Amino acid sequence: MRQYFLLALLAVLLVSCGGTTTGKTGTTTTSAATAAPTSSVKPVAQKPGSTKIEFWYGLGGPNGDVVQNVINKYNLSQDKYYVEGVFQSSYDDTLSKFNASLSGNALPNVVQIYDIGTQRMIDTKQIIPVQDLINRDHLQSIVDDLEPAIRSYYTTSGKLYSMPFNSSTAVMYFDKNAFRAAGLDVTKKVWTYDEILDAAKKLTKKDASGKVTRAGVGFYDYSWLFEEELAAHNVLLSSPNNGRTARATKFVFNNDIGAKWLDFQKQLVSSNTGAYYGANGSAASTSAFLNGQSAITFESIASLRNYVKTASKNGGKVDVGVAYMPRRADLPQGRTIIGGASLWVTNKGSQVQQEGAWDFIKYTVQPEVQAYWSSNTGYVPVRLATYQLQDMKDTIAKYPQFQVAVDQIRSAPTNYNNAGSMAGNMLTVRNFIQQATDDYISGHVSSSQAALDSAAKKASDSLDEYNAANQ
Repeated sequence: MRQYFLLALLAVLLVSCGGTTTGKTGTTTTSAATAAPTSSVKPVAQKPGSTKIEFWYGLGGPNGDVVQNVINKYNLSQDKYYVEGVFQSSYDDTLSKFNASLSGNALPNVVQIYDIGTQRMIDTKQIIPVQDLINRDHLQSIVDDLEPAIRSYYTTSGKLYSMPFNSSTAVMYFDKNAFRAAGLDVTKKVWTYDEILDAAKKLTKKDASGKVTRAGVGFYDYSWLFEEELAAHNVLLSSPNNGRTARATKFVFNNDIGAKWLDFQKQLVSSNTGAYYGANGSAASTSAFLNGQSAITFESIASLRNYVKTASKNGGKVDVGVAYMPRRADLPQGRTIIGGASLWVTNKGSQVQQEGAWDFIKYTVQPEVQAYWSSNTGYVPVRLATYQLQDMKDTIAKYPQFQVAVDQIRSAPTNYNNAGSMAGNMLTVRNFIQQATDDYISGHVSSSQAALDSAAKKASDSLDEYNAANQ
């Protein structure tokens, strides 16, 4: 039963923001989410005379069921098109299959691609930028109503290339019961590194033998969290301008902010107030938090419903609270970036199929559909108008912690520093960052700066190769 519980947690967590984790060697490891079966929700029957639109997506598990429900709702809403959803096992597998299918002209009409695949999709030259369709149909009002932090991620050189669909951000989860017992403020939204280090000492519990029974902080190694920290401190991951004004040519994440984030985690481990679960430790970190074995953890806001539901099933021992991702005290407050995925229109198929792909995308971004999507998954609505709908108001009333994540991505103006890095080799780069983090925390490298310097050089060399092949 415990093994099933951990696998279920892993499936929910990984479909929230990335779909895969990486191991010590830096190679991509298939997660439980990637092995999820085709949605348990049955497709509705195709209506006679409708044109079939093929849609590839990479969300599995419960969120995959909601994807199929959205598809069914669209197919029942009109008679002209029929969207056939084809589950591709994971975000990585979707992008890999798309690239493998380029030469064979066997592409879908619409595809869901996760955030860091943006530059690679543009470089395929097999897509129609949604901005072109928006301009043609005079629908700029949709773009203007997109959540600014979400819109900025999928925009480069002033053009929106894909339509945001499922978006999230990282937050600090904490156990309010543990905080109250330790005399800590449960209403505080912004915590500095030093404040968390101090709180972790108060939250850590040991038994009579000196063994830690509850760590102050439990965490795992994931580059997305590293990227969040850089954005929250208004520094670039890649240059120039995170690839937003011109193609990225160099990675610059080996800066003081990145080093301090690694040092913060190392201090938690060295002081015996933090439990480090490694590069594949998402499920273990979550399990520890929900079982009261750690009082703080860092994860996607899309995990909130699962956290609250599981905590309730466990008898309420853990009272789930949410705060901003931590930051340094000596720097101005920035905002975090988003994770998740967007929808792309391909230039394959007939003109009717391309129009059908666009029609389906327009449907998914309707405020009512986004309210349904967010209320049933935990992702942040991509449309501002969604918050005016009763369904969304009810969801926030039920999960007030969700508002903290929304406030966090609105806590500072959007700029190139917090738009997220756009480079064609981002998956490889994440592996390098995770390798560097693990090497430092595990003691294989003596300094955070040395670890990041090595990772940045490898990442930039890899980018040179990618750019040379895709100019």
